[in-house]
Amino acid sequence: MIPWDENRQWVEGDLYFDFSKAQSAYKLDQDGAEGHGLSQYFKSVDFVVEWTNQFWLVEVKDPENGKIPQQHRAKQLATFEKNLKSGNLIEEHLFPKLRDSLIYLGLDKGVPKLPMKYISLIGLESLQSAELSGLKSALWNKDWIKGPARGWSKGFEVHCMNITQWNRNLKICPITRISQSE
Repeated sequence: MIPWDENRQWVEGDLYFDFSKAQSAYKLDQDGAEGHGLSQYFKSVDFVVEWTNQFWLVEVKDPENGKIPQQHRAKQLATFEKNLKSGNLIEEHLFPKLRDSLIYLGLDKGVPKLPMKYISLIGLESLQSAELSGLKSALWNKDWIKGPARGWSKGFEVHCMNITQWNRNLKICPITRISQSE
């Protein structure tokens, strides 16, 4: 049995995340009872993942998605690169999804008292570590992410990585690109 057939809730586009070792993992941006159901008001991250010692909010941007029809790939990649260079990736996508997800989770369930990570997975293997680090810095330096002058009282980290970095650093939950595995 192919794991992504069994665990569809851990698939985002062309990527399968093996969250089997997590306490819980669900798609916040899905329809129905599991998702927040307020997409007309709130943007949301793709996954909320709770481990015994950490709480993750995971947003996926995958311009190399193998499910994008061949005739649309160049345009999709060009649009993504334009958003990346202009800052719109952070201003219109990554930051609002973090902010709105925290607001929703805080009001609905409360955010667990675990150290938190916001992980932006960028499915673009050509992005170098320095570029991902620049994205992380730009996101971290948004007005309220660092918190008040004293910082937030709970642990909070921001990460930006590509699939190779994810699989190297987060071995507890590897990612598989489905189109390359079938």
